[in-house]
Amino acid sequence: MKTFIRMIDGLSLGGAFLSALLMLFIVILIAVEILLRSVFNTSTLISDEYSAYFFVGVVLLGLAFTLREEGHIRITLLTSVLGKRGRAVLDVLATVMAVAVTTFALYHASAMVYDSWHLDMRADSISETPIYLSQMVIPAGLALFDLQLVSRLLKKRFL
Repeated sequence: MKTFIRMIDGLSLGGAFLSALLMLFIVILIAVEILLRSVFNTSTLISDEYSAYFFVGVVLLGLAFTLREEGHIRITLLTSVLGKRGRAVLDVLATVMAVAVTTFALYHASAMVYDSWHLDMRADSISETPIYLSQMVIPAGLALFDLQLVSRLLKKRFL
């Protein structure tokens, strides 16, 4: 079980690394766009589109690592009045519900990517980027998040 948890933690760290890399790509893309517009009076024509794609990757690939580091916002209105046992039970219930919702979203996101690939859907822009390429990060991030949620349950010895 410890090996599984370490593996999931490693995958979450990898997701965080990719998230940071995508953020760097956004900065570079915007800097190039600014340079081209101000110096050469031209444009890449794709900076807005690709920055949006990369931003989705930044958010979704960072979810699992943020959970691992307990960086998600927690509302303590209810937990502040519960005892230690009550907080533990509520944490298990919330995490199990999060696994269910994330698994549901993962299934449908995967179906969306498959449909986009199967139908050869392309962006309605000058780049005509195949949509599935930009969508693949969604199930990848959700899968990492789902695994990290299960790892959270295992770490707390809830399962």
